[in-house]
Amino acid sequence: MRNGLPRYHLDRPVSSLCYTCLCSNAHFPSPWQAPLPRLPADSTEKIPALPIREPSRDNSEESSPPRRESAFDAYFGPVISDQRSFAEALTLRDDLDAAGIENLFRCSAGRIDIAQSLIESAHRAGFRVSDIDQPQIDALLLPSLTPRLSVGGAKAQSVFLLALFSWLPKITAPTIGLVHEAYDLAESKTTVPTTSTELVSELVAEGLLVVESREDGTLTVPGLIRSLMRRITGPWTAEFHRSPHEAFSMAIDNSYARAKASDVPGYDEILDLVVEIEGWELLEQMWTRRSINVFDDVVNAVDAFLSVPASVISERPILALARSAARRIDSTRSRFGTEDRTRLVPVTDFDSIVVPSLHGILSSGHETELSVDEIAALTAAEARLHRSNGDYGTALQTIDSGRELLRRRHDEGSGPTAMMQAGLNLEHGKNLVSAGRFAEALRVLQRVIQFSETYAPNSWHPMLAGYLETALANLGHGHGKEMGWNLTLTRDKAQMFGMETVPGEHKWQCLDAMRSLDRLDLLAAGTALEKLKKLGTAKGLGSLPTIAESLYRVYRGRASIAAKELIDNVDTRDSPMTSSSNSRFSGIVNIASFVFLAAGETKPIQDLVVQMTPTDPSYSLVKARQSFVFGQREQLWSHTARVLNSVDGPRLKGCAAALRAAFLHHESQESAAVDSFGHVLDYCIIGSTLMPIAQMSKSSRSALIAVTASHSAWSDLAETFDEADSSGADLQQRLLDLPETLRVSVDRDVELSSAELSLLFAIDSQKPVPQIAREFGVVAGTLKNRLSALYKKFGVRSRAEMIEHAKRNGYLSSTEVPGGGSATSN
Repeated sequence: MRNGLPRYHLDRPVSSLCYTCLCSNAHFPSPWQAPLPRLPADSTEKIPALPIREPSRDNSEESSPPRRESAFDAYFGPVISDQRSFAEALTLRDDLDAAGIENLFRCSAGRIDIAQSLIESAHRAGFRVSDIDQPQIDALLLPSLTPRLSVGGAKAQSVFLLALFSWLPKITAPTIGLVHEAYDLAESKTTVPTTSTELVSELVAEGLLVVESREDGTLTVPGLIRSLMRRITGPWTAEFHRSPHEAFSMAIDNSYARAKASDVPGYDEILDLVVEIEGWELLEQMWTRRSINVFDDVVNAVDAFLSVPASVISERPILALARSAARRIDSTRSRFGTEDRTRLVPVTDFDSIVVPSLHGILSSGHETELSVDEIAALTAAEARLHRSNGDYGTALQTIDSGRELLRRRHDEGSGPTAMMQAGLNLEHGKNLVSAGRFAEALRVLQRVIQFSETYAPNSWHPMLAGYLETALANLGHGHGKEMGWNLTLTRDKAQMFGMETVPGEHKWQCLDAMRSLDRLDLLAAGTALEKLKKLGTAKGLGSLPTIAESLYRVYRGRASIAAKELIDNVDTRDSPMTSSSNSRFSGIVNIASFVFLAAGETKPIQDLVVQMTPTDPSYSLVKARQSFVFGQREQLWSHTARVLNSVDGPRLKGCAAALRAAFLHHESQESAAVDSFGHVLDYCIIGSTLMPIAQMSKSSRSALIAVTASHSAWSDLAETFDEADSSGADLQQRLLDLPETLRVSVDRDVELSSAELSLLFAIDSQKPVPQIAREFGVVAGTLKNRLSALYKKFGVRSRAEMIEHAKRNGYLSSTEVPGGGSATSN
């Protein structure tokens, strides 16, 4: 234990000094064993087995030539090469059996002074040697045993290399290469440097580097020697330019920077080493270069980040974010009971991670103390917090402020890593989508995709999120073909990374349902919606799942049920569908008003109009539908003109043009209706959607399809769906098979103004006149005068007659629906 923290190990505790496992499979080699070959850092070859001389069963040893004093004797004392002589030299060994003596022989590398000191210390402390655990061994080894660096030259070089090996939790082919690279990076100051390969041979000959496991060919430094070497922290300045920790840090950094793909052999051991040497800056660099990809790159990355002490976290915001992400995936693996990264990563919600302790750091006035990577990471984290609270304006302001700080640093010649910049762009894109600024979002998200495809093609993040958010932005912008293309890329790339599900699967299924509804593939839409239900609550989508479900029900002939559920649904009712500065919900309001119209529900449409102002993005389209219901031709043309002349996407413009075509067909203006329907087809091709045509009445739809059936626009529209077996005739048939989607009549005896419509809807309730007057902001007498004028216009004499007449003639729905609306049967 070091600094109050338990040592971290992935598998069994290889570096543990517990007496019973220090040398469980190690065999102390004889001095004439073959040298260990040098392997490159990225080598995947197995370490060749060293020739091992098994100890004799009767403890009799073959005669060996006299051993001369080695360089290590000055540090560790004399060595006894055979186990029998070693046992005879020990005193106070009464509690040690033959196996215990053999273990002590191995873990001390035959260094009798070290072994004897441990026995004597244990005796004084009242411990049995066989019961000693790691913390006790650290305490029992006397300070005087710690090697002193008073001897320079070649001896210091050997000790330095042994120190490097001693810090490795597990010595394997990749970590041996790392040791060689670290030794070179330490830069020996001696005039006649010895190569690390030569020094390795010396370590093997001295029994200070031995085979731990015959099965996998791993090596180890004998346990007590390793414990003593880890005590050395310096100074090395007389012989080397860098300490072992500094040299390892540089070697690890170089090695990780060279890694281009996941599953790089040896990185679990290397990450163990990072934790052993407390290389927290290295962990931070891994995160800034790879972000959450690190959990897919290295098996034990989760545990490595979880091991960072709280004192370090408080000073390093990036590690605070990384540890929060590690906690999130650790919770997921506990819930699912698996270590399979291809299963864990997609179902872990990294997007909602918020670290309250980091809130406000950017605005604290100490931004000059932050690195550029910290500024990028904190900006994204702060914006995510505001986005999770629905405060998109503040989130975008935060990103603007963070980008300004980064621009200043860039002028000074420094910038964040490409991964941190991509992460900030991704968060920026998500906030722009949430704010309904789809065109801007698409430009920002395109930079995320370009980075992923060019510089990180083998990494799932931010590639998959970039594709998926781009699909969502294309939905809002009305570009269905691009939406479908990005959905396909998301799924294909996820499968390439071995993922059965997509990170953000609920979002993918919802968008796939909307895309299926665009082409009226109701089977595929139903499948996607069913999967979405099984996934549970869909975060970050607001009322979009409910809207998709309601549109699906309309196309299935259950419009009244769709309208009722849309009215009653809490998510839809509480979502800002009519936010004054947010076009994100214009598409949602468009579909909602279409669902109400399909069910013959006029009051909910009026309620939407009342909630909005003329400056709201979707106001004109809702007013156009209301004008259509009540046969108000001039108002219909005026409101649809605003939509057609606006920056709204092709889906909304197609719906506006379809309202015109349907109205013209109702007026028997066939030529004008066909001409207008041609514009509808053009918008459908641009948006790759059939929704504008699907919103028309069945009679208008059938008539206009029949007239234009041979037009090439239908085949052009079919090509936008990328369906091999689909043709223009197939699309026409899908539209003709739809049930009635316009359950209102445009024949009206009397044309009403907006104020009169509001009054008509208000009296269709149980509210008394004084209450209605208060809601209209007038006195009761004034309201009664308005009612009298309304009754006179319809030729009725009372409120009851007015309501009955309005329902009979289609101004009001004939059946009340719980929740304040009304519905007609199908």
